[in-house]
Amino acid sequence: MATIHLKEVIEYLSKKEGANSKNDEFFFELLFSDPDGKKTGVIDEEYKNDVITVDCPYGTVTILFDEEGQLKSLEIC
Repeated sequence: MATIHLKEVIEYLSKKEGANSKNDEFFFELLFSDPDGKKTGVIDEEYKNDVITVDCPYGTVTILFDEEGQLKSLEIC
């Protein structure tokens, strides 16, 4: 299991040269697709091509599902 602490990532990015630290606005995208383009073959009809958007302390989280209904990415902005 991996744990990502966004506060630490934001602090790191703010310290990098050229980062826009004035407003602390960053965009994160975590991709869950296979880099080789492999498909699982498992279809989850409930989530096929679905998008869910929720709020969190760091902004808006968009959860994207692919044509098989599998988790494709999480975007935080």
